[in-house]
Formats: sequence, C-alpha cells, structure tokens
Amino acid sequence: MQFLRPITVRVIRELEWDTYDGWVWLDAYELGSRGDAVARRELYVRREGVQLMNARQAACVG
Repeated sequence: MQFLRPITVRVIRELEWDTYDGWVWLDAYELGSRGDAVARRELYVRREGVQLMNARQAACVG
C-alpha cells in the first residue's frame, strides 16, 4: 500500500500507459488541507478505488 491514509488529489490527466485491467496511471497534484497543490504525483491506482469529489466536498477535506 502506497499511502497509510487516503490523499486528495486534483487529476491533471490519465496517462496512456499500459496497465493491468482495472488499473490506471494518473498525473495529479496532491492537495493540502487548504486545497492548495503541495506535490505533483504520478499515481498507479485501481479505477474502482478512486472516489470522485466535487469542489465543495474537496474544500471540506483536511
């Protein structure tokens, strides 16, 4: 497991790299507690494990 707790990210794009079925590479910014970008990351995730949020929900995280 890459992270001990969930992180909030703003996805820039889905990378078109070969992966296993159901997995995807994302180019994203990790968001800090105030919603500002604190790090750029490439994440390899299971598509079903990603939870989408709207801007209001993301503002409440932290």
